[in-house]
Amino acid sequence: MRRRPIPVLTVLLAVSLLAGCGSLVPPAGTPNVSLRDGFRVGAVEPALATAGAASEWDGFFADERLRSVVGLALAENRSLRAGMAVVERTRALYGISQADRLPEVRASTSASRQRTGGVTANSYSVSLGLASWEIDLFDRVGSLEGAALARFLAQQETQQGARLALVAGVADAWLSLAAERERLRLAASLRDSQQRTLGLTERQYELGAASGLQRARAQTAFEAARGEAVRAAAAVVQARLVLEELAGQPLADRLLPTSQGGDATALPQIPGDLPATVLLQRPDLRAAEQRLQASAYDVGAARAARFPRLTLTASAGTRSPDLDGLFRAGSGVFSVVPTLDLPIFDAGARRAQVDANQATQREALAVYESALQAAFREVADALAVRDSLAERLDAQQSQVRAAERSLSLAEQSYRLGGASQLEVLDAQRQLTAAQQGLVSLRQTEQANRVNLLRALGGRWTTMPPA
Repeated sequence: MRRRPIPVLTVLLAVSLLAGCGSLVPPAGTPNVSLRDGFRVGAVEPALATAGAASEWDGFFADERLRSVVGLALAENRSLRAGMAVVERTRALYGISQADRLPEVRASTSASRQRTGGVTANSYSVSLGLASWEIDLFDRVGSLEGAALARFLAQQETQQGARLALVAGVADAWLSLAAERERLRLAASLRDSQQRTLGLTERQYELGAASGLQRARAQTAFEAARGEAVRAAAAVVQARLVLEELAGQPLADRLLPTSQGGDATALPQIPGDLPATVLLQRPDLRAAEQRLQASAYDVGAARAARFPRLTLTASAGTRSPDLDGLFRAGSGVFSVVPTLDLPIFDAGARRAQVDANQATQREALAVYESALQAAFREVADALAVRDSLAERLDAQQSQVRAAERSLSLAEQSYRLGGASQLEVLDAQRQLTAAQQGLVSLRQTEQANRVNLLRALGGRWTTMPPA
């Protein structure tokens, strides 16, 4: 008894049913990191009424000049442009992986003329066909698409993190320039004061009212102050160059800070009971999570590669020896060629690939956990510094006021003959040191605001419960 051939459509229907076998992608994994509920160690300040406020640098910069420089940097920074190109490249790769899930349809036409044994034969054809379309039985192609999507999303988050880092870097550079200009102002003021003192001492020396030692001390103090002023001027130039490099272009003087006066940043109050779940909003952690998901898809694709792969090549068209009869009845042709690729022996290569991808997944999980711990420490450190800055600033301001009174009393006593020149110079040095300390502490306080908001990912709203 002759068996009837199994129709091709029946085979394809059975194959399509097999395609529902399910995904081989394992769970991505859940980070296992022990963290405290809050960021502060010890006493926790009460929650404030502004706990529900949210921002992503909006309203954070109080100085209009700083806001303008940040905007220029986001538009012109070359490193940020390079990062955007990487995102676009990853998006294109994801588009390629999406296309692999759909059949590729091609149209072709041909004409040939052949002479054999004195007989000439013509052939004309037009066809439309599928080119080696893989029927995704075990979700191998789908896993590759999922991995490409996860990597694209990870790159997007990485780019967002780069934007936040650039904004923070510009703010730090702008604040550094403001501090250096303030230091230059103080150094120039001290230099001018020491120059006046030197001039007075020299006149007294000429009149015999001052000794050579007093003249030498005044000369030494002036030269030291002059050297410090020159160093401070160079520091201002260097700080400006750093800021312009981040901005991607030279900056007009109107966009630069004139001194350190006022607050360049306006960080709203952050509640003391801020939960650690806000860390999940950080771009670097979201990127690490997407890379972990991509590694899980890679494992699924490697597992699916150990199973049979079915590809389909098909075409349908018309063929005729005469161009006029190309589309007449009876000239149609078609072909369907299913190909089943069944791995039998590969010396363990596919199994090794699964093991390698599983190891990569464990690595991605460990990296995610490490990034989570580092993020927690960054926020906790910034809050710890912030909690002490108010008292430190108050103490430093009191020290400056005390040094100013000390210098005033020393100068008054010196004019009346009750204090030596050395005491006046020492009082001037103490005042300068106190003023420089206040400049540095103000810069630290402003930079800490920037660092804290960067560590929180640009916002501090509470994440909704999972």
